[in-house]
Amino acid sequence: MTGGIIEINIIDDTSRRDCDIDCGTDWSSREAVILANRQIKSRFGVETCFEYIDLSRTTPDHRTVQWSQAIKERNLSIPLLLINGQLRIAGQFDARQIIDAVEVEMELRT
Repeated sequence: MTGGIIEINIIDDTSRRDCDIDCGTDWSSREAVILANRQIKSRFGVETCFEYIDLSRTTPDHRTVQWSQAIKERNLSIPLLLINGQLRIAGQFDARQIIDAVEVEMELRT
């Protein structure tokens, strides 16, 4: 692949809920993250790096503080899907949508 590894981040905040009842994938679930990572690796191999970040359980650093502020200032729904640091989806999404977003990123690189 041209351009190196694609970085996939899910930014969530389990102290806040935008939806009251069963609204899609629960990214705070370890099983959901493991399954999505497995599907991503199966589809793209080692060309991706996948990480789940829960803002309410992560020691604040520059990046997490920036995203916390962006969520508040722009009234973004969570979770967020970032591909190479760029916001791709704000709100509920599933592994299939992550794969679609990575495919688009790969097409843009070629």
